[in-house]
Amino acid sequence: MGKFKDLYNYCQTLKPKVSRRNIEQKTLELTGVKKVKAIKSSLDTKVCRGFFLSAENAEHPIVKLFGGNHVIVLARDQNYCWERFVYTKELMHLFDNDDEPTDSAEKFEKLLTDLEAPTATEPPSKQLISERKGLWMALSCLCPEANRIEFQSLLDKGHIDFYGIALQLRIPEQYVPLLFQSRYEAIVQNLIK
Repeated sequence: MGKFKDLYNYCQTLKPKVSRRNIEQKTLELTGVKKVKAIKSSLDTKVCRGFFLSAENAEHPIVKLFGGNHVIVLARDQNYCWERFVYTKELMHLFDNDDEPTDSAEKFEKLLTDLEAPTATEPPSKQLISERKGLWMALSCLCPEANRIEFQSLLDKGHIDFYGIALQLRIPEQYVPLLFQSRYEAIVQNLIK
């Protein structure tokens, strides 16, 4: 996770609205990846807002179509804030460990099952853990810690609400409460250790 720590520290120098292009450029620099291609597709946003295709999946038709590069597929019918968040979250897959990519039909089916109906009897798959990490990584990049603390103070005083914070960060409002959970700092510290 050392490379993600470097991205996190870089994002702390930025101000909201943090540019996803800045995040992308620094991510590519840190991971040594030359290019990530983003495309839009007709995805059902009730099921999937986007996904990441690794260049390691060299035989995948979409990867082939885009010259063997990593590809982020985004749902066409989502607003700017959703697109920004989903793109950043999917970009975080460049930091995945070797056992985390969803790179087979079996792993994909297992991930869908874990997302829809997780069981308490078996541990989550590496792919589900990667999805969860990607969400927290994206949040921590799109909301620098100094701004998060400032937003917390404004919330406590009743000077702003979650919608107002979402507008400043340009992320979906439903993710804003996660920034103020009691375990947020511990989650981020675990990601950057």
